Amino acid sequence: MANSEERVNLPVSGESSCFLRLSGVVLIVLCLGVGAWNLNKYAPWESPATRPAIATGAPTPHTAVNPYSVNTFLSQEVEPWKREKTLEMISMAGIGWIKEGVPWSEIEPAEGSHWDPEHQQDTWQKYDDIFAMAERYGVRVIARLDHTPPWARPEGSTYHSPPSDVETYGQFVEDFVERYKGRVQHIQIWNEPNLSREWGGEIDPEGYFDLLSEAYTRAKAADPNVVVLSAPMAMTNEVSGRAIPEFDYWRELYELGAQDYFDILTATGYGIDQPPEDPPSPDVINLRRIELVRDLMAEYNDTSTPIWLTEYGWNASPDVIPTELQEWGSVTDAEQAEWTADGIRYMDENWDWFGVSSIWYFRQVGLIPPDSAEYYFAMVDLEFTPRQVYLSVRDDAAARQIALPGHYGPMESPIQQTGRWPRFDDPESPTGESIASDHWGSEIRIEFSGTDLTLIPGDSSLQSGWMYVTLNGEPVDNDLFSRDVLDRTYLDLDQLPDDVDELPVVERYRPDQPQQVNTFVLHIHEGASFSLRGIDVDYEPSNNRFIIVTLVTLGGLVAGTIMVVRRTDRT
Repeated sequence: MANSEERVNLPVSGESSCFLRLSGVVLIVLCLGVGAWNLNKYAPWESPATRPAIATGAPTPHTAVNPYSVNTFLSQEVEPWKREKTLEMISMAGIGWIKEGVPWSEIEPAEGSHWDPEHQQDTWQKYDDIFAMAERYGVRVIARLDHTPPWARPEGSTYHSPPSDVETYGQFVEDFVERYKGRVQHIQIWNEPNLSREWGGEIDPEGYFDLLSEAYTRAKAADPNVVVLSAPMAMTNEVSGRAIPEFDYWRELYELGAQDYFDILTATGYGIDQPPEDPPSPDVINLRRIELVRDLMAEYNDTSTPIWLTEYGWNASPDVIPTELQEWGSVTDAEQAEWTADGIRYMDENWDWFGVSSIWYFRQVGLIPPDSAEYYFAMVDLEFTPRQVYLSVRDDAAARQIALPGHYGPMESPIQQTGRWPRFDDPESPTGESIASDHWGSEIRIEFSGTDLTLIPGDSSLQSGWMYVTLNGEPVDNDLFSRDVLDRTYLDLDQLPDDVDELPVVERYRPDQPQQVNTFVLHIHEGASFSLRGIDVDYEPSNNRFIIVTLVTLGGLVAGTIMVVRRTDRT
């Protein structure tokens, strides 16, 4: 008889042993797969994506903005649905601005009259409709104001001629600013006066200075928050009665003191046949030639003024267009698409004084024929078919709308606005400006990649009423908010302290998930108003899920290993 202290080995059949080992192998493979997935999805040592830090000190005014703008010809469209389609495609691409011409000759055909006798309607009506439509699509407007009516210019001259009396133009500018106060807040004063054809057949910097100073003074009197853009100068090396280089024209304007009469200096930026990084030279027409204009500004200690581009791009005309007619050079469709987006990135990353660039042009209405080189600037053709350049811009502009961890000003791409959100000069804001709305139905949509979202409110006197909010389309679980009878979350702005400087509207949202994009929407309720100076996004992940999955995986690996290596005795 066996000793009672001896271990009794029970026999295990070969079939059971094989099954046990096979199960162990399957468990090990499964755990390795789960472990690899866990490392890929929840690895705690991966640095989160963040935006570059803002430079120390106040940024150059009017540079913390969505940099994408396009030139449009909406006022030339006869069919309203085409205006709607144009703005829809612009908005869908993440483009934040349009530059639209508003001809003085069309608005005021007779002195003091805003009536169109041919169409029997108010001359403002078309522009009222265009600007309201732009608001609905969340697109801001830069209005180019020029084209002198016959009654205000010398007899026999063209609409490119300056007015006989600059005060008549000043009155038009004042009328425009007053009518669209808080709605169209960026105005361009004339276009390319360093070309004689754009200034009544002569080149006259002193005459343009008089026009600019009158327009600026009248505009600011009508609305102190309006932003005045200078005329851009054409890029040219010609010295003749037809044109002078932009540097020479600007030097004369600065000698006259013109820097006191614009908020933004504008330029044209055509790459001709060279990529955006092609180095600048006074003898070469390319994008970086604008850096030489900046050098001139620095000579006159005007480094706090930004530069915006009112025309920008590359021409993709085919070989059938004669070379002598390709005044903008010619590149391939692929180069046009690549360089247009690359140029915006280059300026954004290298020029801290750069703001907005208006691509020439989005879509024309059929007035430019295919045998003209200018036809091949279009981002979208007459049938609204997007060209390669539209797709390239859309990819870059849409990516900018996602807020990574960091700070963003109220005019930057991630703060997507619809409705009326006028800008205000705001010395308390890091970017020098804030936005506000008291218009029922106005919205802000913020797509952010992080766990926390904080709103930086503006002037407390502009905060009142209810503001409804959602997070990923659902009510927001946050102590800041209350719920109405329909279970919607809202913020009662009247209950906020006057000195509140931040509103943490999203806190620790899904910290155990990988960095993902969430959508926060705020909606202005009837009778409410809200002011915003910017947002802060943060990402603070939790490692709890990674730790739990790791421990379970290790336990499974240990169990599987035991099952595989367990010795079995045969009897």
